[in-house]
Amino acid sequence: MAEEGDFNLTLTEALAGGIEEAFNSTLDDWADPANSTFWRSIFSCDAWISPQHLLFQLANGCFFVSYLAPSQSKGLLFMHCVLILGFLLYSTWAWNVICAPDVFSWNFIFMLLNMGQTLYIIYQMRPVKLNKELEALYEALFQPLNVPRLLFKRLVSVEYAQVMSLHAGEAYAMQNLTRTDRLGLLLSGKVNVMADNQFLHSITNMQFIDSPEFESSRASLEDKFKVSIIAATSCRYVFWHRTSLEYLFVKESYLAAVLSTLIARDITTKLYHMNQKVT
Repeated sequence: MAEEGDFNLTLTEALAGGIEEAFNSTLDDWADPANSTFWRSIFSCDAWISPQHLLFQLANGCFFVSYLAPSQSKGLLFMHCVLILGFLLYSTWAWNVICAPDVFSWNFIFMLLNMGQTLYIIYQMRPVKLNKELEALYEALFQPLNVPRLLFKRLVSVEYAQVMSLHAGEAYAMQNLTRTDRLGLLLSGKVNVMADNQFLHSITNMQFIDSPEFESSRASLEDKFKVSIIAATSCRYVFWHRTSLEYLFVKESYLAAVLSTLIARDITTKLYHMNQKVT
């Protein structure tokens, strides 16, 4: 038993000594890069190869130029077009010069992805046509607030809005009868606001017809107008139901902020004119 214990102890000491020697040897190699094949493999080259083909250089030149593109839509379009050219050159180099199918395949896929992005950007930049009335509305109120034409067209589409006409003397809303569940904006003409048959003020084109009522009745759809709104001339207006707007605002938060700003500005203008009239 004593001999077996001495043998185990000797074996343990030998293993410990071997591990220590190997560890010290590794430390010496790391401490002396000149004698370390590990460091030489990372930081030195036995022989430099000649520069790559012209196609390789042109491809990387395209990648360099693409990083200089600005962040606007036209800049993104330019960037993706240059990347398409770069990946095309890279694919050609991989196929014809180094004959590497994996390098060719990856770069060809990258080229196709950039082509898809380019088509999408061109689609977003396409001219959005509006009729004359809505074009005037966009230029007057929404373009100064940087609302994209595509987003504005969605706002005034038949899915959310309706364009209607009023003849002179026709009512947009009647006092204590009409519910305040919509928001109207006058495109052309003039309407008068009356309370108990007393004239209060007029509303002209490119102004909201019922912004105070719309804003004050958010809590209930059953509130009624406290004034009558009567067309003084032939009018054209666009209106949105409250539920349609709220549904759209959930998906388009920027548009919600813009319309809230326009409504607040319209209410402020109306209050200012009313105060001027009183004083």
